[in-house]
Amino acid sequence: MPVRPHPEDLADSLLVADDGTALARMTIRDEAGNRIAAKVSPLPGTVRSRLAEQARRDLAGFRLETSDEGLVAALTADGLQLRKAATEMRHGLDQLPDPAVLPAGWSLGSPGWDDDLAGELAATYGPDHPDGRWRDGHSEQIRAMFDHGDPVRPLLAASARLVDPDGRSTGHVLCAGPVPWTDDACAWILNLAVAPRAQGCGFGRALLTHALRGAREAGLPAVGLSVTDGNPARRSYDSAGFRPLARVLSVCLPAASDPPLSVPAGRPS
Repeated sequence: MPVRPHPEDLADSLLVADDGTALARMTIRDEAGNRIAAKVSPLPGTVRSRLAEQARRDLAGFRLETSDEGLVAALTADGLQLRKAATEMRHGLDQLPDPAVLPAGWSLGSPGWDDDLAGELAATYGPDHPDGRWRDGHSEQIRAMFDHGDPVRPLLAASARLVDPDGRSTGHVLCAGPVPWTDDACAWILNLAVAPRAQGCGFGRALLTHALRGAREAGLPAVGLSVTDGNPARRSYDSAGFRPLARVLSVCLPAASDPPLSVPAGRPS
């Protein structure tokens, strides 16, 4: 079997070549029906082109996540596209800002999901946003978190809705924690967004401060997040005390039934 349990850590797996050579270590998980091969780390001596070929065959249909740029280069040279490039960050919760004072009429309400918030996030995440367009499936995933704890339950102490003077949800911060996909026991900011009509007023910083303070009150030692390259929110995370931990590059490996991808003109072979 090409994917085998790691003999020393059953939480991880090994991708093994046909001749029995272990090529890479990784963590396999299912996230809302999506199969993910996370933290794919080539083992010493592994030729990246060989690993890329094995991954395309034995992890077909998976989203591959790795910090190894050589592996991504081998996959993209073979015609695949980089889906996402992001930086994973951490805040140690040692120094926290004071709670934000909001303008009159504005408040941080109890966490949850409603149609107002879904509409505002659809306006926030347009086609040109680094994270892509907001889709109905994203709203369904958040509803499932609140209704069923699937795939993780919200960390209520670190989550909140931004409520405008008319009582409408205008943004939110959604946290979970501790989460199963990190090596450390940390809270994780899954989404932080403010509607376009309320941006530029410090509400994003207020939501971020709420998440940090709530995570510490919940007894967690750190807060993590992933920020996509080109997302202007990165400046806010840097100024709030988050520090880069790792680069994460994602490539979707086509399923066996998918048509082959042609190599675009000008791409190195």
